[in-house]
Amino acid sequence: MTKLSPKAVTMALVVLAPVCFLATAAMQQLQLVEKFVLPILHYFFLRKDIPFVMIGIMFVWTYVITASLSVIAQSAGLKNGYDNNVPRIYKSSLKGALGRVIAAHQVALENSPVFFTAVVIATLNKVPPTYRTSFSVIYTVLRILHTITYILDFDIARAIIHIMALSCIGWLFAFALIPQFESNYSTVIEVVTLLRSVSDDTVWNFD
Repeated sequence: MTKLSPKAVTMALVVLAPVCFLATAAMQQLQLVEKFVLPILHYFFLRKDIPFVMIGIMFVWTYVITASLSVIAQSAGLKNGYDNNVPRIYKSSLKGALGRVIAAHQVALENSPVFFTAVVIATLNKVPPTYRTSFSVIYTVLRILHTITYILDFDIARAIIHIMALSCIGWLFAFALIPQFESNYSTVIEVVTLLRSVSDDTVWNFD
């Protein structure tokens, strides 16, 4: 468990937010989705449909899988089992791993509708398929990882993954709603490329 003061939380957000945005931009620029995920998905779906496939996956993950886990956790953790007459009584009762299962479901409920909206708006505004596909797939993978790290109580990793997932939504909205954003995005990619070059071992070789 990591406990932070309000000042520490503020500083962490100020530092983590831009780093997480750059991290997801780097993942998109490195074409990780194109190299490792799309070859599998292309066997079953057209490229233009993949962002909506991700919506379907997140719908099932949020409203079926994590919802079911939440009900199971309540039935296991409450003294008299799951009470369908007062299904939200758990909020002040469950702690530990069972409480985290329910909290993970709540986070998924809060974030999935925004993701659905971002994909639809990006599609309606004709955001290039490369960006729509990459960021929707990256978001889906990160959100599933977020649930897992939440339940396992990897709190720092969970927080970072959460912000990275939100950054994917941010990129989709930016491409969809900010005029000429694609040209500005190239500046972000240049920053990412610069950071990669600075981290290259050859840069630090003074022989």
